[in-house]
Amino acid sequence: MDALCFKAALAPNIAREFRLAGKASPQLHLHLHRRNLRFRRPVRALWRRGGGNRKESLPVLVEEKEAAIGDTDDYEKGRQRGNWVYKVLHVNSLWKSTNNDEMKSNLEAEADSDNPNRNEEEEDEEDDDCEVCVTDVDEFNSSSSESFCKLLRKVPLAEARLYARMSYLGKLAYSIPQIKPGNLLRFHGLRLVTSSMEKQNASNVGSIEEEQTHHPNANSAASDAYKIAASYLQSHAPTILRFRTPSPQQNDLDSMTAVVAANEQVKQAVADDLNSTHSSPCEWFVCDDDQTATRFFVIQGSDSLASWQANLLFEPVQFEGMDDVLVHRGVYEAAKGIYDQMLPEIKAHLECHRNHARFYFTGHSLGGSLSLLVNLMLLLREQVPRSSLLPVIIFGAPSIMCGGERLMRKLGLPRNHVRSITLHRDIVPRAFSCNYPDHVAKFLKAINSNFRSLPCLKKQKLLYTPMGEFLILQPDHRFSPSHHLLPPGSGLYLLTCDDESDIAKAEKQIKAAQNAFLNSPHPLEILSDRSAYGSGGTIVRDHDMNSYLKSIRYIIQQELNSTKAKSGGKLWHHLRSMTMAALLDQKP
Repeated sequence: MDALCFKAALAPNIAREFRLAGKASPQLHLHLHRRNLRFRRPVRALWRRGGGNRKESLPVLVEEKEAAIGDTDDYEKGRQRGNWVYKVLHVNSLWKSTNNDEMKSNLEAEADSDNPNRNEEEEDEEDDDCEVCVTDVDEFNSSSSESFCKLLRKVPLAEARLYARMSYLGKLAYSIPQIKPGNLLRFHGLRLVTSSMEKQNASNVGSIEEEQTHHPNANSAASDAYKIAASYLQSHAPTILRFRTPSPQQNDLDSMTAVVAANEQVKQAVADDLNSTHSSPCEWFVCDDDQTATRFFVIQGSDSLASWQANLLFEPVQFEGMDDVLVHRGVYEAAKGIYDQMLPEIKAHLECHRNHARFYFTGHSLGGSLSLLVNLMLLLREQVPRSSLLPVIIFGAPSIMCGGERLMRKLGLPRNHVRSITLHRDIVPRAFSCNYPDHVAKFLKAINSNFRSLPCLKKQKLLYTPMGEFLILQPDHRFSPSHHLLPPGSGLYLLTCDDESDIAKAEKQIKAAQNAFLNSPHPLEILSDRSAYGSGGTIVRDHDMNSYLKSIRYIIQQELNSTKAKSGGKLWHHLRSMTMAALLDQKP
């Protein structure tokens, strides 16, 4: 990383040769242009800085000053998160006649997959692979929320307190170096065990000298592989795409599709770096509740260059060797590395507490997706008994599996083992689960054969489907406008169906409601609104971890106020004393 020069004054057409991770791979020439090195935020913010410079108003942090949700740094982070969604969806391209044999074969394969005269048995087989192909979203139209509201169940106060605690830990994950272990234990009963930064610092002490001795010319694969991948599509763009008019979106498209369009050597280089045991694309920390023998694993969201590499490598691959379960490759590769890093802490806790050991996995955004995969990998690899794994609770996380519900059924897991909480207008959970325009689907299938066999894309025009319980968080309307499908006012709702007479029909209703919600508003609709980009814009406002935390706390406080009004002061004071610790911003 440090060996790379990202300055704007870097001369164009400079060729560099990289040797990835010290391997004897063929030398790849990288042509760097000014437009390839344009970043949406200051370059210094892309370096690992041990949790960034965010100063949160957390009682267990060194910094105690309150920082507004809409400050400049938070806005830039939110805007960056929104950009990758834009790049996935907003592909303004036209196909062009070409003599490129590889491109011709891809287009022919795509045309064959869309052939209406295909064998009926083949179509039936594909339908079996798709979990939510048969859904009717018409009843959840934009004109009425009555049908949708029938499927909503308000989350009880005790459960909301749990989510408040987990969202607070998710916020801490962005400020790990500022955590004060004494205050964390004193105010919240949690003992800080370790973190990814602590492990990296320990490993770096003994590895720097060794690396200099054995690989004196090796550069950081995190940046090298990404830049090589970013150059691939641009060098092939004249034979692949023709844009209507030159625009800034061309550069966005180049960088967004570079990794999935690249050859396997480049993609494997990116995957190998994400799968490293010496670094983490997302920082994480571990803390214990010694009273209940529960260990919490908390993973932050996209906050580094490496984490964005995970986002960009979004092609589907088999999950743990299973043909019928496909997963976002970048997130999966990152999860493998984090899994190896966390495993010693998991085994140590099991050895200490044996059958009484319990584990919580939680995270925000990309960190939520990583938490889910690590949890499932522990079960599939039989490292942890199922009874020890508590529900995975994730906030604002994109869906990253096609066949995830099927996998949960195979493992005998209930739906509530995965609890995905989505702020009502958050763009990130919609990114891979909204309806993709036809030209985007065709583009992805043409540049990468893995997308041509993805059941979710073939039948539903989306990449990955939600799994487990789907919870919707609506904040106060003064913070963010209410969603037209939801009841007025703030609330935290579980999307469910109480009809137990026909489970299959109930599941289809839930899936249809999910589909309607995730397409309203559609990510492109959010991104097309100029007001989305600003200190109070929807992108940062509705995805920031602090927004989740404050919204849940507000709902809890409203519930307590309502209880006070209905039941009198004594009951209210009793409930309030039980809730303060869960709110996590005051002493219990």
